Amino acid sequence: MRTVKATPLPAPLITHPQQLGALVRAVRTASGLTLEETALSVKVAKQTLQNLETGTGTVSLALAFKVMNGLGIRLTWQAPPDAGGPGGTDAA
Repeated sequence: MRTVKATPLPAPLITHPQQLGALVRAVRTASGLTLEETALSVKVAKQTLQNLETGTGTVSLALAFKVMNGLGIRLTWQAPPDAGGPGGTDAA
């Protein structure tokens, strides 16, 4: 069995595909899973997972969420202050 070296978690603010990929890789490696094991368990191609982790190529949003859900990653969001609603201003 191959040993997986854990990757540190990235900063909590994600604004680029590479940062999301770094999060996926960090969670995967912290779980001790290889690319192959993870791809098999979440039912995506190894190349798709690799592209997601590196922020390269084209990975659909649906596949990205499939991988994140399979690894237990949940995202939260924050609307800009001028968007209205909680944390924003209501235009009346």
